[in-house]
Amino acid sequence: MQVTFAHHEPIDPGKARWVAIVRTLASVAALHPVHWLTPDTAQRVRAYATDHLGLSLPPSLHIQTLPSVHKLAGLTINHVFFRACRKAVAKANADVLWLRSDKLAAHFARRVDLPLVYEAHLVGPLWAQDGGKGVRQVQRLDTLERQLYSGCAGVAAITQGLLDEVRSRYAFTGPAAVVPSAVDTDIFKPTWQGGDGKTVAYVGTLQFWKGLGTLLEAIAHAPALRLLIVGGGSPSEEATLRARIADLKLEQRVELAGRLAQPQIPARVAHAACAVHPLPPEASISARFTSPLKLFEYMAMGLPIVAADVPSAREVLTDSANALLYSAGKADALAAALGRLATDRELAARLSANALRGAPAFTYEARAQKLAALFAQV
Repeated sequence: MQVTFAHHEPIDPGKARWVAIVRTLASVAALHPVHWLTPDTAQRVRAYATDHLGLSLPPSLHIQTLPSVHKLAGLTINHVFFRACRKAVAKANADVLWLRSDKLAAHFARRVDLPLVYEAHLVGPLWAQDGGKGVRQVQRLDTLERQLYSGCAGVAAITQGLLDEVRSRYAFTGPAAVVPSAVDTDIFKPTWQGGDGKTVAYVGTLQFWKGLGTLLEAIAHAPALRLLIVGGGSPSEEATLRARIADLKLEQRVELAGRLAQPQIPARVAHAACAVHPLPPEASISARFTSPLKLFEYMAMGLPIVAADVPSAREVLTDSANALLYSAGKADALAAALGRLATDRELAARLSANALRGAPAFTYEARAQKLAALFAQV
């Protein structure tokens, strides 16, 4: 089976999705040859894989650079890449076209003879509503998604909640699979040895739907705790975070480590008493649709986890079994859970051991097997 994957955006090391994209491509290519159509050069792709992921790409992943034009703000002028992509797909002689860009999938819907598998990560109009976008943009995204799902042969959704929403909202009845995010267990190995009793680790981006506001309030309620944030965001997101830290007078108890290459993360958080996954309940992407990399990385490192009790988290975590769940959006409940796990070593050790046992189900190899099975089905 020959697979073609295309994505119109160049690699951005600051965005977590590129970790998942490149690692998943490498793992699928270990099973079947993959032809990747991208605006990036093969040299840049391989440099990103090596420098940021500690990953050597397999020779069965063939990288083809297509022409692309970018505005000064970093936005892609899509029609240049899309036109070149249509020609490249026609020549690729693939059995399956695999996409995760809604724009590209809508463009190819009903325009290709080979089966199209769309990898869904959110519901566009709900994401726009959560972000406070206008009615016109919400409607535009709904139209875009109706077009792409009408032309899909198969859907890979990162959570069951997302797949259920796609089926009900867009009447998609074709082959589908739940394919969660994953972890590289060659990098994220068991490192936790009991923690320091005070440090809470957060690994991830600073986007509005990650729940960092509630997390900072929780730390303010728990003076015995410190917070380590590993990750970055846009300049405005970082400015907002620093301002909130200052407002809460947490400068001495919050450490901003910034973005780190994946191989650097385990050693940086190994001393933490626990790790936190503070998703807010009001955003659809966080409550029902997200499958975050950091959750599986926490599990693979054996970090005891405190997580918001939302449906997306409950697809992976069970309260008091492999994590401690708290009432989502409640800073006092989060503070209490963090304080309990930081000081109850017996509970922390049990949650750590159970999380470690569950981590092998979420490797990139397992993710690739699920995708490959869906590709074969369509």
